[in-house]
Parts: sequence; structure tokens; C-alpha cells
Amino acid sequence: MRLFSVTTAVFVSLLSAACAVGCWYRAELLRSEADWLLERSKAQASEYARSLDDTQAAQQLETFAKRRAVLERAHVWQRGQELGVMVAVLAAACAWMLRMLRRLNGELDEAAGELESAPAAEPVPVRAAIRPSRS
Repeated sequence: MRLFSVTTAVFVSLLSAACAVGCWYRAELLRSEADWLLERSKAQASEYARSLDDTQAAQQLETFAKRRAVLERAHVWQRGQELGVMVAVLAAACAWMLRMLRRLNGELDEAAGELESAPAAEPVPVRAAIRPSRS
């Protein structure tokens, strides 16, 4: 049973770390999309400055709104990444503690077995008379 709990904690740690890596990858894709939308918006701004056409300004505002939505989604994935890292570290610490407890229980069982199998020690004789000290 104890080995099962250590194995489970290690599995949870590895699974959480994998989820954190997946969240990082997804957030990175969304950030690159947001960077592309920013560049597109800058190009639309320069086009608007040349032509002073209101449709260019409206397109630029739409692009900024899309970029904001993409960055909000990226932020959610980044929170998932942080949560995955925290769970992975916590599970790894639990696995280490459970392993140490298992090792300690094994050593205690071994010491108890040695105490039971060891012959009883002979009692130490106690002297009845105590010599007075010379001062």
C-alpha cells in the first residue's frame, strides 16, 4: 500500500508537469498570434495615417479587440501552466516524504526485529554499599 501511494504521487507529479508543458505551448502559440495581430494593427494604423479612411480605423479597432481576446485566452493558459507547476512540485514533495516515511518504517521494523531476536542482556550488579568520598 505504501509503495502504491509513492507511485501515485510520482505519477501525479509527472502528469502535472506534462500538463504544465502543454499549457505553456498553447499560451506561446496564442502569444505569437497576438504579436501578429499587433503588427497587423500597426500596419492598419499607418494605412489610416496615409488615407484618413474611417474603414481603416474601424478595422484597426477590430484587430485590437481580437488581440485582446487572444491575450486573455493566453493568460488563462498561463494560469493553467502555473497551476500545473505548483501541483507537480507539491506531488513531488509528497512522493519524497512518503518515500522517507516508508524508509523510516522499514528501519524501525528492522530495529524491532533485532531487539526481539537479541538475547536478554545480563543485569548489571548494583553495589549495596556506597563508599563515602574523602574530602
